[in-house]
Amino acid sequence: MTATNISLYLASGSQIRRALLEESGLSFYTKPVDLDEEAVKEKCMAAGFSLAETALELARRKALLAAHYSPAGSYIIGADQILDLDGEIFSKPRNMKEARDHLIKLRGKTHFLHTAVVLYQGKKKIWEHIEKPKLKMRRFTDNFLDTYLDVEKEKILSSVGAYRLEGPGIQLFSSIEGHYDSILGLPRMGLFEVLRKEKILIS
Repeated sequence: MTATNISLYLASGSQIRRALLEESGLSFYTKPVDLDEEAVKEKCMAAGFSLAETALELARRKALLAAHYSPAGSYIIGADQILDLDGEIFSKPRNMKEARDHLIKLRGKTHFLHTAVVLYQGKKKIWEHIEKPKLKMRRFTDNFLDTYLDVEKEKILSSVGAYRLEGPGIQLFSSIEGHYDSILGLPRMGLFEVLRKEKILIS
């Protein structure tokens, strides 16, 4: 439960991140930001950032953008996630053809998710955290893939891997290592701990 005198913002338009906080009983505002993520990724890669550092930089920039449009003293949660297949970065598919191409590339292989979350008060960084779940897709048939895409449709375009683990996407995998929240895009346990330390959540 959130302290009543605190303004807390989520710098994201992600429905699943919002749902994770809502179902946990937090009171907060959503503040989606207009960030050119591909340009930031390119700059980070050119500067020699690791994929984990790039995910953190994206989360930081989202939080700072949201802070610019939020009341002074507000707390801002920023988050981002990068899919890593043997060093190749996957971005969110722009259409169903790209979603299919993503899944064909991932089929039968192991990939990682670099999931970053940060907390700012205004433009002051309070905390940041990164997790790296490991997922292996099974060698599903083309028939399964076609059925999956027909069932999920455009809902999967909001995911870098073109899958929703909270839905039929779980059937794509043969093994998963890592916290469920991290795969969904928002590691809550560490976040809630720091929110309690900051007296944003009642301890």
